[in-house]
Amino acid sequence: MKTVIHSCLTGAETALGIVVTIDVFRASNTILMLFSRGAASIIPVATVQEAFTLKEKRPECLLAGERGGIKVAGFDMGNSPHEASGMDLKGKEVVFTTSAGTQGIIRAEHAERILVGSFGNARALAGMLNKVNPPLVTCLAMGTDGIQKAPEDELCAKYLKGMLEGMPQDFHAMKNEIMQGKGAQRLRRLGQELDFSYCLTTDLFDLVPEVIRKKGSMRIQADR
Repeated sequence: MKTVIHSCLTGAETALGIVVTIDVFRASNTILMLFSRGAASIIPVATVQEAFTLKEKRPECLLAGERGGIKVAGFDMGNSPHEASGMDLKGKEVVFTTSAGTQGIIRAEHAERILVGSFGNARALAGMLNKVNPPLVTCLAMGTDGIQKAPEDELCAKYLKGMLEGMPQDFHAMKNEIMQGKGAQRLRRLGQELDFSYCLTTDLFDLVPEVIRKKGSMRIQADR
């Protein structure tokens, strides 16, 4: 099994093999929390308008996501694992759009399979991937707005790569570096520090969300 790291939207467009999309702050962890709170499926969309259009067709679904780190006006929730942790989502379908995480999922058109990863499900991911033993795994670090590399995503990709290659990484050193980075500073500026504990704790979730693509549409599902 060969493991490589790609970054941002340009990396998504060329990613091959089994692709693990990584958006530590915060889409990956929000997705993990949504499933842990009982969500049946998550539909990733590129734009806010697509989300509202789906809501018109499926009034029972919930809308979640952000722009500029802030919950979109008219949505049921933002992009926050802390916020999702207090919700009962049993059987709910969630339409989800973010500035980076969902964009990477949509752009990874050449992937054989697409999984969602973070520190929070790294062990579950590594276990699954070692069992499947694919020829190629691409760790896709989505970065800030899918444009600029972000230390939290690059380091998480390195952490997962190390697990897959039998070269364990120092998570605590990584966490200290991340907490000094621009992504952490941004969350503090937005008053969203409560998300840190969910985003920067290893193996909170025994879930491996996977994108299911059928006839031009996609949804994320997770076996429990």
